[in-house]
Amino acid sequence: MPNFRRYYIPNAIIFITCVTQDRAPFLRAEADIKLFIETLRNVQQIHPFRLLAYVILPDHFHWLMRIEKESGNFSDVLQSIKRNFTLNYKDAHHIPTPLRLWQTRFWDHIIRDEKDLERHFDYIHWNPIKHGYVHRPEDWPHSTYAHWLKLGYYGLEWGRGEEPSGIAEMDFE
Repeated sequence: MPNFRRYYIPNAIIFITCVTQDRAPFLRAEADIKLFIETLRNVQQIHPFRLLAYVILPDHFHWLMRIEKESGNFSDVLQSIKRNFTLNYKDAHHIPTPLRLWQTRFWDHIIRDEKDLERHFDYIHWNPIKHGYVHRPEDWPHSTYAHWLKLGYYGLEWGRGEEPSGIAEMDFE
């Protein structure tokens, strides 16, 4: 087994990718997405963090987060979300047997500067287009794109047509 090292830096912005087991679409149904968001909000009460950007797709999610605890331990947040969502999912679907919803690990990246932050914002909001779910980022309801569009971070034509510059070499799937 590889020896992964995670770096926990207080107040750092962290990019996270988390994938379902065998890419099963556990996050496809609207009710399951609502359950996931509810679980996320409950975990925020225990492990305070702030989401700056996110996208939830049927078999994975990406987000940019900032931990409000001094430890900066985002692994505790992910473990809690994965565990609690699995329990909530099993309960909602009346599954009495063991169920593995998530891959064991997740991908993390500490944001280094403004350019890095911009590239990861774009990667998150372009992801539904990359995977062929929609043709325009505003058509995917489970992301923060509409929020950032409304605030003027993105122009109306962003994400239409070609892949945004700077993210072509990024692949966190």
